[in-house]
Amino acid sequence: MDTPKPAQADALLEALDMESLSPEDQEALLLDLNDLIYRGSMVRLVERMSEDARVAFEALVESDASEEQVEAFLQEHVPNADQAILEAVQEISDDILAATGTNTN
Repeated sequence: MDTPKPAQADALLEALDMESLSPEDQEALLLDLNDLIYRGSMVRLVERMSEDARVAFEALVESDASEEQVEAFLQEHVPNADQAILEAVQEISDDILAATGTNTN
């Protein structure tokens, strides 16, 4: 899958009407988007894990592992982990553009 195109990223920012928001509201919106992307990515990553990897991942998360440890685990145990994250970002972008009626063509 291709990474989001700059025109699509611009359309997403336009659809969210970021320029009309105060800096505080922009920050809050970006934090919300980050949370959505994180959650969507985690769902996709866990879905792609074997049952054994899921059990090991749960133990890793409960052990307060560092971000680097989690990333290394995901790269080792999830086929095409980077692809799964890109798919989550693309899906969220598509949903926002569809909900706002923004056309990227």
